[in-house]
Amino acid sequence: MIKGMYYAPKIAVRVGNEVSNPTEYLCGVRQGCPASLILFYFFINDIFKGVRGVRVPELTSRIPGLLFADDVVLLAESSADLQAALNTITEWSDTWEMAVNASKCGIMTISGELTTDMTLQGQKVESTDQYTYLGYIMNSKWGVSGTIKNNKNKARKAVYAVYSFLRQSDVLTVIKIQFINSVMMPSECYGGEKFGISESR
Repeated sequence: MIKGMYYAPKIAVRVGNEVSNPTEYLCGVRQGCPASLILFYFFINDIFKGVRGVRVPELTSRIPGLLFADDVVLLAESSADLQAALNTITEWSDTWEMAVNASKCGIMTISGELTTDMTLQGQKVESTDQYTYLGYIMNSKWGVSGTIKNNKNKARKAVYAVYSFLRQSDVLTVIKIQFINSVMMPSECYGGEKFGISESR
């Protein structure tokens, strides 16, 4: 079935009302196809093979990184380990003819400093003090104020967007409560497991 879906696939480009002539493409997954995401997961699943990773207390195996769709976070305990991991990703990318845009990558050190420039597919990867992963803002000091502020702004926008709906007297209160619990609260509390408790919270 999959072979049938990918037999001589063609793609066309639309710009405004103009559509290009269809052309065959030889790699990649079909755009908009429900099976594409699953196929990509199978494809990228071994990207961490050979990456040393970091030790985590209470775990028996090392953690090489985080992977969600095409968002990859490498974890390393030293500059040498990090460059070795980047070399592994370079080798994987070259094998599968994937190009990585190093300008969309960043290196964040938690303690210590990099001893040398890091490269990925021959491109220098710049250092950063802050990185957003799946909507959660991480920084080198492990602070959570950036994510809390971001969540607060999202919640404020959500309240403004639905204020007239919540004020309607013909909408049942139970529906308003369900809406708040299912739509507004998740955006406000996103990442809350990491926030912890303090006098200011």
